[in-house]
Amino acid sequence: MKKKLVIALVVFTAVAAGIFYFLTTGNIGTRYNTAQVEKGEVGKFVQETGRVSSKNIRKYYGNSASKVESLNVQLGEHVISGQLLIKYEDNIDIEIKKVRKQIEALEATYSGAASGTDIESINNAKIEIARINGSIELATKNKNRIEELYNNGAVSLVELEQAQNNLVQLQSSLAVAQNNYSQLIKGVSGSTRKRYEAEIDVLLLTLESLEKSKENSMIYSDIDGIVTELNTFTGDVPAAGTMVMEIQDPSAKVVLVDFMVEDTLLIKTDMRALIVDQSLGVNIDNLHVGRIYPKAFIAISELGVEENRQTVEIELPENTAELSYGLELETRIIVDESDEALLIPREAIYTGNGNSYVEVVQDGEPVEREIVTGIEDGNNIEILEGLAEGENVIINYRED
Repeated sequence: MKKKLVIALVVFTAVAAGIFYFLTTGNIGTRYNTAQVEKGEVGKFVQETGRVSSKNIRKYYGNSASKVESLNVQLGEHVISGQLLIKYEDNIDIEIKKVRKQIEALEATYSGAASGTDIESINNAKIEIARINGSIELATKNKNRIEELYNNGAVSLVELEQAQNNLVQLQSSLAVAQNNYSQLIKGVSGSTRKRYEAEIDVLLLTLESLEKSKENSMIYSDIDGIVTELNTFTGDVPAAGTMVMEIQDPSAKVVLVDFMVEDTLLIKTDMRALIVDQSLGVNIDNLHVGRIYPKAFIAISELGVEENRQTVEIELPENTAELSYGLELETRIIVDESDEALLIPREAIYTGNGNSYVEVVQDGEPVEREIVTGIEDGNNIEILEGLAEGENVIINYRED
């Protein structure tokens, strides 16, 4: 990772002069440096480099079987759900026409055997049942996929309900089509009907298989988003498992931060977070932890050491379009904070008999005072008891 984790004291509220030092003359020939006790907001935080991403990402892969016939999007382009992205070469349309001709021939064969019955209507009803069954199969897979994404927090409840309603509507349509078919075949003898259904079922299964193959030759977008990766071109034959395209939803931007596991244990959802990347001039406050990924992983540090890390997701506001996907940013999560505290430099404190003390300048003279301390780092420390705002504590002495 870019930097080691930091757990430190941070002063968020700007104080006009801050904690400052000055020289004061005490006893003759003695001078000491002092610092004034001042108020500030403090907190204990963990810090690490995060990367801009999205909660809603779709990745599409090659199949090594077909050549890209047309590529309908460009890198960085905004796409909408259902938009055609890639079409692979195939001769499936010709095969589909052949099967349809066979269905027409079957229809003509049985027209005479079922005198007085509209074979074409029966045929169309049977095809409609097969079509709806195919749609139900796809809708069921889509509903299961959306349900899994919803459980992982990647899609909204509205999207899940739409998928569920679509499946219910198709099931209702199937019941209507089956009832229509039953009414149409009442005038056909049992033996004729069985022969017809057996032969038409074979052709319909072939047609269904061809239609599925045709669907596999075209890739449509699952979401509204931006094409953030494009690794193919017209005429390319992408290898199986190779990612050819990635789309990210800009309305669900997040920062993903891989913390050391021992620091992740300090983090809870809804904790306050900030982006404080001075090198890029990016400062965003009032962010919150969205979720903590349940699975840890092993990463190799810059020194070649194995580290247990765990990803934390921080939600970004909608007005962060200028933050590019994949951008690395210094990110902090406040794991322990107080609204207001008294602060002094750490070097003003000394210990004895298990207690902490400072020397306070009182009526121009140094006076020892016991204190109780709070959060600290290498520079500043929080004072819980023993000092008041505006008092001056001695940092060190210097003889003339």
